Amino acid sequence: MIRKQFFSFVQKRYYKVCICILLLFTMVALLWNVCLVSKTSALSKGSSLVEFTDSYIEPFFPEGIYHPDIPTPESVMGFPMGSKPCHYEEVVSYLKLLAESTPRAELREYGKTHEGRTLYYLIISSEEKMKKLEQIRSSMARLADPRTFRQEEEAFSLMEKTPAIVWLAYCVHGDEISPTDAAVQIAYQLIAGTDSLTEKIRNQVVTIVDPLQNPDGRERFLKQMEMWSGVVPNFDDQSLQHGGFWPWGRGNHYLFDLNRDWFALVHPETRGKVKAVLQWNPQVLVDAHEMGPLDTYLFSPPREPFHPSVSKTLKKWWKVFARDQAQAFDEYGWSYYTREWMEMWYPGYANSWILYTGGLGILYEQAGVQGSSVRQKDGTILSYRESVHHHFVSSMANLRTAAENRKELLQDFYKEKKRAIQGEKNNSIQTFLFVLGKNKSRADKLVETLMLQGIEIEKAKDDFTVGKVHDFWGRSFSSKRFPQGTYVVHLDQPLRPLIQAILEFDPRMSESFLEEERHELEKRKQTRLYEVNAWSVPMAYNVETYWTENKVRTRTEKVLEMNQSEGKVENPTEGGIEDPAEGGGVNPHPKYGYLLDYSDDKAVNALTSLLSAECGSFRQVGLKVRIAERAFKVEGTQFSRGSILLKVSENSEKLHDFVNEIAQELAVTFHGVNTALSEEGPDLGGHHFRLLELPRIGLFAGPSLDFTSYGSIWHLLDQRLGMQFSSLNINALNWVDLDKYNLLILPAVWGAPEAYTHILGKHGIERLRKWIESGGTFIAIGTGAAFAADTTVKLSQVRLRRQVLDKLSEYEEAVRLEEQAEKPQVESSMVWNYTQDKEKKPEESKKAEGKQKQSKRPEELKREDERLRIFMPRGVILRADLDQEHWLTSGMSQGSAYGGDDKVPVILYTDFAFMSKSPVQTVARLSCADSLRLSGLLWPEARERWAKTAYLTRESLGKGQIILFAFQPDFRGYFFGSERLLVNALLFGPGLGTTRPAPW
Repeated sequence: MIRKQFFSFVQKRYYKVCICILLLFTMVALLWNVCLVSKTSALSKGSSLVEFTDSYIEPFFPEGIYHPDIPTPESVMGFPMGSKPCHYEEVVSYLKLLAESTPRAELREYGKTHEGRTLYYLIISSEEKMKKLEQIRSSMARLADPRTFRQEEEAFSLMEKTPAIVWLAYCVHGDEISPTDAAVQIAYQLIAGTDSLTEKIRNQVVTIVDPLQNPDGRERFLKQMEMWSGVVPNFDDQSLQHGGFWPWGRGNHYLFDLNRDWFALVHPETRGKVKAVLQWNPQVLVDAHEMGPLDTYLFSPPREPFHPSVSKTLKKWWKVFARDQAQAFDEYGWSYYTREWMEMWYPGYANSWILYTGGLGILYEQAGVQGSSVRQKDGTILSYRESVHHHFVSSMANLRTAAENRKELLQDFYKEKKRAIQGEKNNSIQTFLFVLGKNKSRADKLVETLMLQGIEIEKAKDDFTVGKVHDFWGRSFSSKRFPQGTYVVHLDQPLRPLIQAILEFDPRMSESFLEEERHELEKRKQTRLYEVNAWSVPMAYNVETYWTENKVRTRTEKVLEMNQSEGKVENPTEGGIEDPAEGGGVNPHPKYGYLLDYSDDKAVNALTSLLSAECGSFRQVGLKVRIAERAFKVEGTQFSRGSILLKVSENSEKLHDFVNEIAQELAVTFHGVNTALSEEGPDLGGHHFRLLELPRIGLFAGPSLDFTSYGSIWHLLDQRLGMQFSSLNINALNWVDLDKYNLLILPAVWGAPEAYTHILGKHGIERLRKWIESGGTFIAIGTGAAFAADTTVKLSQVRLRRQVLDKLSEYEEAVRLEEQAEKPQVESSMVWNYTQDKEKKPEESKKAEGKQKQSKRPEELKREDERLRIFMPRGVILRADLDQEHWLTSGMSQGSAYGGDDKVPVILYTDFAFMSKSPVQTVARLSCADSLRLSGLLWPEARERWAKTAYLTRESLGKGQIILFAFQPDFRGYFFGSERLLVNALLFGPGLGTTRPAPW
């Protein structure tokens, strides 16, 4: 009995223990699932990145008290701000909700991106001021133009009741993501906050928040971050989830850096933004960025060099704002610095461009952790929330400074504008003049770009003469005659500093900075320059431009908008040649064909339509297009090299309708001709009118390539030329079917050109060589060209200077013979009555001197060349001399009166110098040392090394050809002068430079 009771007792206890163990395991399993769900909840919601547990719990605004009726970001988005990055749609939805929830805010559109995303800015102020927004904007427009006041007292009276305008711009680089989240928190703070500081800001300032300037780039980058994120935090800054991969998210859709586009205005994002900024005339513009993950925080002021147009007043305000911003950071014990690497020489950033409008530009640079956390060098963890907090505190500090100094800011803003109109005593430039020349549409585009930036432009009604004139080739004229229609830009207007900054040919850096830069180069082999140091818009456009020391006195009319010209087809009548402008008849069916001059940029777009045989809804099958290798004159009209010929006999009956369609669509003028007989130059039926071939283009892309080089060409082909092309993975060259293409483009590569050697390998290089030999056109740019010229690759016969130091005398002699052939000197007596000249000729003496120079040992030559490379051109505009007979320079002529037919400004940023000699055709060669530099800092050592080196070459390889550019000819999408060389290579190359069999 006792035994049974014992076993019964044990059995009951056993069951209880089992049940307890089972319950324990169940609870553990449930807890594990809860933890797992909490870690993956963000992913299960389908939102951006994983929410990581963050030890950083500091409130954004510790003393904050908020209106309960204003929704918080967390209540709408479903996660705490700073726990992960916000997507574009989340930001826009929240800002729309804020604007609907309060009369203290208004959301406005200012543009669309290439991918169709709408760009917004949010205006925030007190309810009273929001009711008077248009009045405030109008008042600020008057303060921005002192000419609108009869009495100065009126201006100061207006300042008493006008708030300051502060524009906060966030996330222009898509992979610098914390600024946008800070913008969301700032918007909430300024709208919902009831504390005294926030109230003061609303009462004294109209704040404009541009939360996301580059949504296309941000969304691309966030997708990359999401791809590599996980439930377990990773603090290693080298992990892909902190850096992403090619092409990253910095650029916009076409991979352009939008923070270099403020005066070039190539992209819709910038054009819309600049228009909006000029509508509000802010006194302060903040530009928030991120930098390397192991850095701290940088903010303005910048260091030398300063552009001469940056005033002492702006430098004063930098110190005031920096002091208050530093104090705000000191309260938290955060690390920061100013100046160091930041300089404002280049006027194309947001925070530099605004300086020339009278506003103060302030830069933020926060160590970027890309939405999660990174372990710093000191072992501490920098979280995303803290990164957002830093930008938030900076923004509030700057707004506080603006609110407390509202009146003084407005007074200095007004005084800066007044000083701009009056000008400085030592300012020699009074007027800029743009002459239309043969390429009218490019001059018009230049004027349009300036007008978009608020610059006032006039047009001369008559011919006029002005004294003390200078052009950008370095020539001066005591007086010069200008034609009717010349564009006139007087500098006595409110935006004088901006006009000077972007139009001036050759601004100079201070002597003190030159000493600093030289010291840095000599001692550390590094530069103090952060950016390119030359950018002159007239040079980049290659538009005939002058500046004068005198005010132009002639009848003018203000240009309010650009008139669009109409296209047409002009034909002589059957009865004889008449001038269509004088009422000559129009024959819709010329007997021989149609001609289109190639000087104007509009002709380029017409040619792409002709080659693709498409225009609007019109399709033309089998169109045959020819171009002229030489200039000619037919039926009373002069045509330049590259002019287009459409023969009636070679094309279908629909040719006439198609030509009319293109003329109307693209606003170009075709000339119908009834004869092939030219009055000057080659006849239309001869061999100098070459048949073109439709380019079938492959553009290499992929890791290691310079995405800005790729993006620039992509934008040119897609947006500007409207040409079909294929992006080819550079890593797949060994198995891609190259026979589909007759033109391949190799962009620049990051770092050394050897990267291409490693990517392609021997087999890939050999495939490329065979493709060229079989009739392909190969174009390489920058470091891509350096790869082709490398002696270990030997695709090209062009050589890198560093690899032929012992043969420099051969190249010097080749250049001498090239120049001699260009301008031969004939002595007829030596032709008909030859006698041997026993004395040594001057050129022979020079050749002997060259040999003496090369007597140095190889190691000496190498050391000398390495030293010269330290002083490389870093974004300098140089003169390139053109072969005026080569098809690659077609359409470059501006007219003999200008004297610019034989040269073009090009920009160079490289330590590679290219050496060329026959049989290579040097289409564009950098000028001699004396005339090489047009704009920017070029040390004497660089003049010596780069003078007479090749910029553009063309050579045959088998049935194909290789075309090399020393640097990006379409740099940043606005160097239209040198860009035409690349356009010619693209459009003419497959037809003109290669050998192909005649059709059956």
